[in-house]
Amino acid sequence: MHTSSVRGSVRPRVTTAGPLPHAAAEPSRRLFDHACRRLLGRGTSFTDSVVHQIRTEVPYYADPVLSPPDLEQSADTGIRCALEAALDPGRIVDIERYTRELGIRRAEEGRPLDEVMHAFRVAGSEVWSGIISVVERDGLGDQRHLVHVAELVWKMNDRDAVLVADAYRQVAKGVASRHDERVRLILAAVLESRNDPAFIQDAASILNLPPDGRFAVAELRATPPFGRAPDAVPEIRGMRVLRHVGAQRDVLVAHLGDRPLDALASALDAGPGMRIGISPVVHGLKNLPRARDMAGLALRTCRADGEVARLDARLPDGLLVSRPDLSAELALRVLRPLYDLEPADRETLIDTLGVWIEKGGSAVQAARHMLCHRNTVLNRLRRFEQITGLELSRPRDLVRLTLAFDTLQLLGPAAVLGCGDAWDSDPES
Repeated sequence: MHTSSVRGSVRPRVTTAGPLPHAAAEPSRRLFDHACRRLLGRGTSFTDSVVHQIRTEVPYYADPVLSPPDLEQSADTGIRCALEAALDPGRIVDIERYTRELGIRRAEEGRPLDEVMHAFRVAGSEVWSGIISVVERDGLGDQRHLVHVAELVWKMNDRDAVLVADAYRQVAKGVASRHDERVRLILAAVLESRNDPAFIQDAASILNLPPDGRFAVAELRATPPFGRAPDAVPEIRGMRVLRHVGAQRDVLVAHLGDRPLDALASALDAGPGMRIGISPVVHGLKNLPRARDMAGLALRTCRADGEVARLDARLPDGLLVSRPDLSAELALRVLRPLYDLEPADRETLIDTLGVWIEKGGSAVQAARHMLCHRNTVLNRLRRFEQITGLELSRPRDLVRLTLAFDTLQLLGPAAVLGCGDAWDSDPES
C-alpha cells in the first residue's frame, strides 16, 4: 500500500533541494524535537490511538482472529524507537533492529506482507499526524515550520518500510521452502503406505485437509520424447488439489469437497504426449494409497496419448491390466487360431470383429463404417466362428471375445503372443 493512500500521509511540498539553511533548519529542528518529546511523554495513550487507527484502516488487523496478538506491544515499541531515533541519531540502530525483527516475526507468523506494510505505513502516518497535532494543540510553535523536517521524516519512514519488507521476504522464502518440503514428504508418506490413525490425524493437520473428506487421485504420465507434465496445479472451484512429483509420474490429490468427480476429470487436460488416470472417489485420507493404486490402473487402461481415463468408467479394462498374464493367456486362447491364417486374412477378420463389437453387435452399422455390404460382415463373423469354435450368439463366448479384443488393444499383440509357449504346453487345460 503506497503511503499516499493512507490517511494523513500526504507529504508536504518541500522546496529546498539540498541541505536546509541553518536559519531555517534550527527552529524547525527544535520544534520537531519538542513535539517528539511530548509524544514520548504521552506513553501508551498515543499508542492506543495509533493502534485504533490501524484497526480502522486495515481490516485484517481489525479481525480479532487474524490480528497479531502482540499488536499493541509491537506498535508501542516501534513508536518509541522511531521517536527516540529522531531525537538521537545514535539510536537509529534500535529502529533498524526493530524493523527487521518485525518483518521476521510477521513472516514466521504467516501474516500477509501487504497487510503488514499497510499497517506499518498507517502507523508512520499517525506518528507524523501526532507531531503536527502536538505542535498545534500545545502551542509549541508554528506548525508550518515542520515542513522543513518533513522530507527527513518520510525518508526515514520509507527506509524502515524497506527494512521490514526485506526481512519479511528473506524469512518467508525459507519458511515457504521448509513448509513445501514438509508437505511433500507427508503427502508422499500418506500415498505410499497404509497409515495408522494417529499419523493420519497429524498428516491432515499439516496438509490442511479433513481426515474424513472425499478424495480422488489422478496419475499423470508424460510419454517420451515430447510429453511433458504441466508445471502448475489446476485451479478448480470448490476443490483443493495437491501435487506430488514422482520419478516416473506426477500424482494429484484432490479434496473434492461436495464437488462431483466430473469436475476434476473435466479440468484435467492430457494434451499431446500425456496420459491421465483418475481413481474413483474414496472417503478419508487413510484410503489415498488405494486411490493411488486405482489411478495407476486407470492410467494403464489408456490406449493412446491424450486420454483422460476414469477407472469407474473402465472397470473391465482395469481388471485386465491388473493381471496382464491371465489377460494375455485368455486373449491367446481365443485368438490363437487366427494366427494360423495369412496375415492379410487375419487382419481383415480382426478388424471386422473389432468394428462389430464397437458398433454394439450391429452388422449393418459395422458394414456402413467399413464401406462394405452387410452380408460381407456376416460372412466374416461366421468364418470366425468356424475357425475358433466360438458362437457369437452365446453370451459367455461373446464376453470372452470382447475381453480378448480389449486385451489385444491394451497390451498389444506381442504381449499376447509372448505367452504362447505356456499355452502350447497344455492346449486343452
